Amino acid sequence: MGDDNILKNTFPQAIRISWEEVESLLWEVFLELKSSRYDPDVVVGIARGGLAPARILVDYLQKKYICTFQMGHWLGDARLSEKPNIIFPLPEVDLSDRNVLVVDDVSDEGGTMEEVISYLTPRVGDIRTAVLISKADSRYKADYCPKVMQQWRWVLFPWSRHEDLLSFTEKVLQITGGATLEEIIRILEDAMSVEMISSEIEKVLFDMHQASEIAEGSNGIWTLI
Repeated sequence: MGDDNILKNTFPQAIRISWEEVESLLWEVFLELKSSRYDPDVVVGIARGGLAPARILVDYLQKKYICTFQMGHWLGDARLSEKPNIIFPLPEVDLSDRNVLVVDDVSDEGGTMEEVISYLTPRVGDIRTAVLISKADSRYKADYCPKVMQQWRWVLFPWSRHEDLLSFTEKVLQITGGATLEEIIRILEDAMSVEMISSEIEKVLFDMHQASEIAEGSNGIWTLI
């Protein structure tokens, strides 16, 4: 199955965040907002990671207005840029006299939120930011952040877990040349120090198989096509 050291150096250490934990973290953000007496007119969820948290937070705040725009590192010709760019901008709406709360799921290095602030500042009345989790070495410190990670970990959020696990599973198959469901789970758990749910990996394999990216041998070993 290959060198375990190679596998551990390939995959990041990770933590799994449940929906219940998400709601608890967002409730802390809500309480911080109330304590600071900041009353946003509009909540902006940064696509894609900030969409689900923004919707839940709007519910807690009992606000009606939510909008979004999308950031990304992709350029038009499929090249990656060093800094995140606006892929889909805000809708044409006047926010010049509105209090705006910008929501994202995680702040890794802080580059995304820095670009967001630069983009929104001339377009809104007042702006504050909230993230569920911030890495300790992030350059940007959000106004509201209930959880700071002192040690860097990949965060498996409910809304992006399938995409993450698909990428990690593909890497396992690339390195090993082929693996069973049980072997994939063991490798990822050992390398990333986080629990893997069998049904989630089964969905990943189903998705990859439907896309004709992998094939299953008679011995239950999945290989890349």
